[in-house]
Amino acid sequence: MARLGSLLIAGMLGLVCSPVAAVAQNSTSDVQLIVRSTGVSGMAPVAFDLNQKSTQRFALILGNGDYDNVGDLPNAVADARLLAQTLRQSDYTVSEHYDLNKRGFEAVMREMLFEVEFGAEVLVFYAGHGVQVGGRNYILPTDSNVTSVYDLPFETVSLQSILALASSRARSVVAILDSCRENPFPDKELSVNLDGVPASVRNGFNTQESPINSLIVFSTSPGAVALDGVGDNSPFTEAMVEAISARPEASFDDLLKDIRRNVYQSTGQRQLPWQSSSLIEPVYLARQDGQTAWRVDTAAANVAEGQKALPIAVTGTLNPKVRVGLNLTSQDTSPAGLTLLSHPSAGRIEVQREGRLLEVPQNATLRADDMANLYYRPASQIVHAGVGTAGTLSDRFDIGSVSGRQSVDVALTVDPCDREAGDHLDPEGVGFAVYPNEIDLEAALEACTAAVAGDPKSGRFQYQLGRVFLASGKIDAAEAAYLKARDLGHTRAFQGLGLLEIARVESTKGRLSGRASERAISFFAAGVARGDPYAYHSLGLQLLRYPTSGTEQLRGFELLSRALELGHTFSMNALGLYFLDESSAHYDPKRGLRYLQGSAARDDIYGIANMGFVAANGLAGEPKDAELARELFEQAAAGGHPTAPTSLGRLYIGGALQSGADAVQAVKWYDEGLKRGDSWGGANAAWVITNRTPAGFALHDAAVRAAKSATLRNPQARKAALDILTGLSAKALDGGAQALMRDLGVDIEIDGSFGPQSRQKLEEFLHVTGRSIPASRQDRLMVLAQIFWERSKFRVDLF
Repeated sequence: MARLGSLLIAGMLGLVCSPVAAVAQNSTSDVQLIVRSTGVSGMAPVAFDLNQKSTQRFALILGNGDYDNVGDLPNAVADARLLAQTLRQSDYTVSEHYDLNKRGFEAVMREMLFEVEFGAEVLVFYAGHGVQVGGRNYILPTDSNVTSVYDLPFETVSLQSILALASSRARSVVAILDSCRENPFPDKELSVNLDGVPASVRNGFNTQESPINSLIVFSTSPGAVALDGVGDNSPFTEAMVEAISARPEASFDDLLKDIRRNVYQSTGQRQLPWQSSSLIEPVYLARQDGQTAWRVDTAAANVAEGQKALPIAVTGTLNPKVRVGLNLTSQDTSPAGLTLLSHPSAGRIEVQREGRLLEVPQNATLRADDMANLYYRPASQIVHAGVGTAGTLSDRFDIGSVSGRQSVDVALTVDPCDREAGDHLDPEGVGFAVYPNEIDLEAALEACTAAVAGDPKSGRFQYQLGRVFLASGKIDAAEAAYLKARDLGHTRAFQGLGLLEIARVESTKGRLSGRASERAISFFAAGVARGDPYAYHSLGLQLLRYPTSGTEQLRGFELLSRALELGHTFSMNALGLYFLDESSAHYDPKRGLRYLQGSAARDDIYGIANMGFVAANGLAGEPKDAELARELFEQAAAGGHPTAPTSLGRLYIGGALQSGADAVQAVKWYDEGLKRGDSWGGANAAWVITNRTPAGFALHDAAVRAAKSATLRNPQARKAALDILTGLSAKALDGGAQALMRDLGVDIEIDGSFGPQSRQKLEEFLHVTGRSIPASRQDRLMVLAQIFWERSKFRVDLF
């Protein structure tokens, strides 16, 4: 990294969190670096060296014209296609998508995590409907249908979220929006901010602050309406493409003067493009030399059609990029003059030249020195591993050479570590993922240990090994793996390290109630700075629930909303529960219900359990329905939810079910909750055994459950458990101690009489752990319960 100069000029960062953006200058005031703090003490900041070439030119092209519930836009898709074609000729890697619904937008935003190289130049173009609500800008998916004041996060896409995601990985960002058409929801109001005050949906876009080194271009002025045009393209897109072609040597900043003048004239002074810029370096949409990196021969598709050589096989392990060039050079295939005749159907071919990754267009001829840096990049995917998923990714593309036309058959095997422990939305993952409760600990440990041994420099494998250790309760081993992953540049490692700070407490004390340590929060902030949606959620949750100021709470809401934009159901749940909390300063049950419904609709076990809570208690105006609640809680419990079993226990003991009260079933479910670390499961089970005397249980069983509950970290449940212990007889407490000793492997009879023999066995047992016998019966129980949790750690990663 270049040495920072003495002057740091603060830049406005598109992320609502603590990391600060800055640019570093030398004595001649030439900008050298863009610097973004990670927020972690002792860690180097994220920096982009402007003296180096960008790593990639990436364009995300979006066009929405065919709408379900509002008026269609005939030119929108044509506008997007025209610009996509233009940018491909300028060495951009183009990802184009048309007529996207809400889920489609979420998928495309997630794809950016996988496809944008760190240090890239990113361009985002959108043509379609767009509106402003409460001074903020939103684009509309094709299925957008505003019927409720609470629909904004589920029926629109925030421009701010797109910019923040792009800027977290990009060196520069250009956003071009040809989307200020007539307002399709003129009479609607929507809740935008944390306070929930409805704001009117208005025409056009508002002015938008831009992250450091970015440019936002609007096809018309703030609040105005852009014209769709009378030809195949809008006046704005047509003028932009003409300007790029006419002056390829000009920066986009300079071209905007021409574009603005031409649009203003061609629309009879009715439309004036607008911009917001924080660029500190020029951005060019065309190559400055007017040329392309490729020699493209459209006649190459007919090369040696009569000479078809045997297919070339490319095999290996599935990675974000797979080197294939050396496979294509053989005695029958000369690298000089090799041509890409057809694209792979499930990926693309890229080459790295002078540090920049370029997409190879169809019919392009490769150079001899490209072979060492030629890659196959699989299309981004999110596959829920383990449910009928294939173990191999197969693809094919064709090349042409002096030997004729040859097919290249790609067969990439999914590494067992990815199948067993891959994480969802991991920016450096390969798209295979399992939730924490689905990790097969034995199989995953074997697979990821082998993967790390085979490729110790893989941050992905190190991180996934850390996931396995965390799921196994091996906190120190998990931390070591996460630190290695972080040092190897794996983004998700920061999220893992933050969770570990919490897990150290929760592994023996139960679920954390209150704000996490500042060290944990700083790790989450570092993940946010790198665009990790899971870090958005974790930091947002801390700031929303446990703010130190009103500003922090607003930031928490923004981060959770940003994670929601990517389809993150955890954030839907967090926001839903916050608005359903009567003690919250922003209590709004109908708004909360809308978030929970969104999560449950995506089969999230936490969303399902939360909807069970709504049904059981008749919240947000919904009728009480115990049977529906039971079905939802059972579904969530089967998926591994940590507190759903305790909720089922409450239903069975409360008598609201058609079968009536059932104390035995209640204890069964409470025990399952306690096993998963829910201290209320233990306290409630102890109460039922003490007060309802279910068949098959004795009072010493209540003592065991109360002691286990009282040693977990939940102050309310702990107090309830201690109250039960205080009311139990000496025989029950002594029997509980004997039962716990048996659970811990001591050969002892449970008779409720803690005589010399029991005391001797306890003394021998505690000696091994370095403890002495406590003076009181209750303290004796508590020490044994503490040892039980130390040896039987529950899955803290499920909370």
